[in-house]
Amino acid sequence: MKIALINMPFGSLYRPSIGISLLQASLEKNGFVCDTYYLNLLFGSMVTTDLYNYFVEQKNTPEEIFPRDWIFSQSLYGKDNFADYEKYINQSNFFRSDAKRNEFYERLMTIRDHVEPFLERALADHHWEQYDIIGFTSVFEQNIASLSMAKRLKEKWANQFIIFGGANCEGEMGKALLESFPFIDAVCSGEGDLSFKHFVQQMAGYKDPSLCHSQGIILQSKYTDEPVMTGSENSPPVHDMDGLPYPNYDDYFTHFEKYGYCGTNPSPRILFESSRGCWWGAKSHCRFCGLNGANLNYRSKSADRALEELLYLRERYQKYTKQASAVDNIIDMKYFRDFLPKLRDMQLDLDMFYETKANLRKEQVQLFRDANFHHIQPGIESLITSVLKLMGKGISMMQNIQLLKWTKEYGVFPYWNFLYGFPSENEEEYQKVVDVIQALTHLDPPGICSPIRLDRFSPYFNKASEFGIVNIRPMFAYHLVYQEQSLETLMKLAYHFEFDYASSQNPASYTQGLIQEIDSWKKHHSQSEFFSVDLGKHLVLVDLRPVRVDNHMLVLTGAEKAVFQFCDNIHSYKAILEHLERNQVPHTKQEVTDMLNRFVQQKLMLTESETYLSLAVPLGNYSPKKQGLERLLEITRGFDSKDLVG
Repeated sequence: MKIALINMPFGSLYRPSIGISLLQASLEKNGFVCDTYYLNLLFGSMVTTDLYNYFVEQKNTPEEIFPRDWIFSQSLYGKDNFADYEKYINQSNFFRSDAKRNEFYERLMTIRDHVEPFLERALADHHWEQYDIIGFTSVFEQNIASLSMAKRLKEKWANQFIIFGGANCEGEMGKALLESFPFIDAVCSGEGDLSFKHFVQQMAGYKDPSLCHSQGIILQSKYTDEPVMTGSENSPPVHDMDGLPYPNYDDYFTHFEKYGYCGTNPSPRILFESSRGCWWGAKSHCRFCGLNGANLNYRSKSADRALEELLYLRERYQKYTKQASAVDNIIDMKYFRDFLPKLRDMQLDLDMFYETKANLRKEQVQLFRDANFHHIQPGIESLITSVLKLMGKGISMMQNIQLLKWTKEYGVFPYWNFLYGFPSENEEEYQKVVDVIQALTHLDPPGICSPIRLDRFSPYFNKASEFGIVNIRPMFAYHLVYQEQSLETLMKLAYHFEFDYASSQNPASYTQGLIQEIDSWKKHHSQSEFFSVDLGKHLVLVDLRPVRVDNHMLVLTGAEKAVFQFCDNIHSYKAILEHLERNQVPHTKQEVTDMLNRFVQQKLMLTESETYLSLAVPLGNYSPKKQGLERLLEITRGFDSKDLVG
């Protein structure tokens, strides 16, 4: 029994598929021959990495128009509907300028011209007839490319058994794929670690798919006596995470080298998995989040097992990369007691990434840095506390900004987005947050600022009426990508949806100020600095934010210095008074009240619910950006220190 597993465009060129790599390792461990094919790497080599990355890595194209799927749509259906696609894009104003839109069209048509030569070469370059089972992993915009390749395989080798798996195949999405595309023989719904291995073992024995019954493997109707849509439930999830094999990335790096990617920038990243599910989602499912499908149940590996896997992958693939990313949705908080301290002590030459909740303590951010996790995704999502409550994040605006300050201090880059358009959000809060953002230009801005998207499996989707969400329909681009499918079928195939509010809520009418302020944040961030220098009795604040038009250096002493430094963490007014008493710093309540009001008015601090947070990043672990230092020299040139201190 021989199995081929395929990763199609538009999977990233720089990250292997951990899904098929785990399946390959498991099958080989059980005595089967399994090869993985990274046809996305072949396509990237044919179209150039610049063109491929324009659609994958650079985030130049709006997600709502599904350009990566559309590129393969003509190949799948034999119809060129560019005129309709162009009309939709032009009418929807997805691009901010004509130049950006025209560049998109030029690149879109250029890369589409390579689709047929790519598919022909993908068919010719490999001996697909030798395999008993050919599997496709399909995540996000890999569906149409995978369908196009699968259709051609079936046309040439009618007896090949073709199975699809991955996030695009869970639940009714997978069943709709089977109904719509009869050249697919089966789909795997949910985690495939146990069910796919079991199915392969059955196929090896019975040689007949109709005799194989594995939970989560849904067979095409020709193999069963029942319609596809009545197929079985999801695959059983893995509970013994320590029992999983190490992922096998050998084929990925062989292809990476074969197609000439070695030595290119960016370098590839090895992926490791230490947990599945989401412990926060199991407690309070973020209302917009559809990740993990129907299985939020959190399971993690022991610290020793996670460390062993990471060390193995580092050793095996160190020739190709010194970068690694955890694919977990959220880090196990126990890892701050065992896994991360062990990594810190080992000082591996790896640059790593984790996803985390945003309510971290300062020492935890430092531990990320010391363990060489220089990039994190903390799930900030908003800087408005009432909106964060609406989405079920379990965190406040002040905690999110505190984290942004600490990540800046320790050189840990936070990937985050600012989302808006949550049902029942308070419009007035969006006017207030503009004032907050003006004080944050020295901290890392969000990657994007966009309205929420309605995703399958999210509480907003599953319980739409409870949240005032009505008229749910597939995003319009699905009609242009799946050219022959009905609306009823698209409702089953789609993962992303459009919707209306039951109320008169219109986010476009109250978020323009927010969008403009975040654009300004991105524009000024490289030259914006706000840091503090502790000189013993004096605390010097160097403030080069655009919001500070003069007096770019401030000196704090006595109670001012004590309060400002104490509020590096969020503290209440009561705690501030207790801190001053405990440290015998002379003060009166009125002096402290006036001081805090002044700090807030000057945007040196933020306040919410009678708590306070200093915004300056302490010098020491933090080193100012080159552009910021150059601006400081420019400002201070020709002035005496007395002219700069206010």
